[in-house]
Amino acid sequence: MEAEPQEVRVLGVDRAKYYRSQYPYYKQPTEIGHFSQDDQRTVFMDRREARRCRLPQANECREVNWDLNNGFEEFQWRDEEKVGKEGINPILDWIMAEGKVLDRFKKDDTPPAKASALNTNFVMFRGMMTRILTAPYETKFSTPWRLSVCRFQNTIYLCDDKDFGTGRMHERTVDHEKMTYWGYSFESFLTSHIDPEVEKKSRPNNAAGFATVVRAQLASYTLLMAAEVDGELEGSHESPPSNYVELKTNRRFADARQEQSFHRHKLMRTWAQCYSVGVPTIVFGLRDDDGIVRSLRTYKTMEVHGICERFWKASVCLNFACDFFAWLDKHIAEADPLKVMYKVTFDAPFSGMTLERVDITEDKQAFLSRAFVESMAK
Repeated sequence: MEAEPQEVRVLGVDRAKYYRSQYPYYKQPTEIGHFSQDDQRTVFMDRREARRCRLPQANECREVNWDLNNGFEEFQWRDEEKVGKEGINPILDWIMAEGKVLDRFKKDDTPPAKASALNTNFVMFRGMMTRILTAPYETKFSTPWRLSVCRFQNTIYLCDDKDFGTGRMHERTVDHEKMTYWGYSFESFLTSHIDPEVEKKSRPNNAAGFATVVRAQLASYTLLMAAEVDGELEGSHESPPSNYVELKTNRRFADARQEQSFHRHKLMRTWAQCYSVGVPTIVFGLRDDDGIVRSLRTYKTMEVHGICERFWKASVCLNFACDFFAWLDKHIAEADPLKVMYKVTFDAPFSGMTLERVDITEDKQAFLSRAFVESMAK
């Protein structure tokens, strides 16, 4: 059982204070590793699940006729409960296997009090960074979220709290499953496994995937993030992550209002996903209500904030993220991650985030695994 929360802190979320702020320094992410997960969610330190993306020529994108419903009945859905219990274990597995690559980032002038075993300030999945970047623009219609956080060997780890808000979730319907499937189906139209032998053996499912591990820097904070990759652009001579592409679907716009809503919300979230880990290309399949993609639209990630500037500003997102990391750095104390962690909650009316210290009395509540903690202690 958890003890009563302690040390409650609040960080105000007010985008108005950032509108006149200049862009903070954000170093372009560098890929320092990768891993794959098969359809059983086993982690491998290789590229076996990496996929190649073949984009049509520009004139072929204007009008297509792709039925995203094909294969729906045979699709194998991943076990969401199992995925939720993984937490950030795939990243921890990568650190235990490949983390020595971080030694090259050690700075000789780093004061001992600031030293980190990983030479990194924050570790998380890309989804956490997306939530943080878009927080200033959340509204009363947004979905609440909560993160579990701890500081271990002077690195702060962030993990999604999958148990938060489960009582508010609606039961999945067939229509909801179909729309989720359409996203996978769209990817299957454009991608295939790079390894032909893996392609032959693969079965349509959403459990397997390939992830990049990148290191970035926001202001003075270094970030280690893992992010699932939809595909590598065929024919690209760029190095990862500059040859990666993000694939999305969206309902076709019936009028200007719907297109503005797309720019205001979905394109902002997609920009945050891609910008944070250095994915330069975004491709949307514009579909009708029956799941038929009628056209494709491609965006360059670095140009999206200019297209959407009347609705949201990238500088606001990045400056808020700076304040958020500084807030965590100030209030998250070094502690045994098997005994102490913190909870960051962002809930209606979405005007502030709360930070609570929680004492752990059962190891199963800790989100850093005992194997990882003991491995790092050595």
